Amino acid sequence: MKRIENVVFSFLTYFFLAFVIIVVVLHFVFGFQYVVILTNSMQPTINPGDLVVVKPVDPYKLHVGDIILYQIHIGGATYRITHRIVAIGHDREGRLYFITKGDNRKYTDPWRVYPNQVIGEVVLVIPHIGKVWYYTPLIVLIIFLFIIGSLAYDLALELLEPYPLLSKARKPELLRMRRKKAKVHHYRKRKEV
Repeated sequence: MKRIENVVFSFLTYFFLAFVIIVVVLHFVFGFQYVVILTNSMQPTINPGDLVVVKPVDPYKLHVGDIILYQIHIGGATYRITHRIVAIGHDREGRLYFITKGDNRKYTDPWRVYPNQVIGEVVLVIPHIGKVWYYTPLIVLIIFLFIIGSLAYDLALELLEPYPLLSKARKPELLRMRRKKAKVHHYRKRKEV
């Protein structure tokens, strides 16, 4: 039974480690973004609490129907919005722009999205994982504290262990040693009284 637990624990550890490596490599090497959706503007395609994986994309290769992540500045604040492209056009200066709309909205967004605002295209939607992803820093802190606590506990056990583990052949010798210490302790207490 202990062997099965060790195998399962090892598998989970390696799986978690592989997952972390994949997430880090995709983000830092390939520029992928991970975004937790907070509103219902893209329902039923993307729900609040879903995690979307966004890959960087050349804005000139986007088409009507693609779901993109872009940022827009409104009143001194920056917002990151995930909406679907419903139209593509060019302004008077010949610059490309996108008209976007949430699937759950009646009207298009009241602004134009230019290529320099596009962060990337949504390539994967993972339902409900965003609720966990949102608390990832807290989860990592708890795991880190658990590891530190486990190491401290093991170190304390190692330092406070009074006797080394002995084989069964030396067990009688250990018992005699304990009795002798108990007698000496008892004798010293009687003498003090």
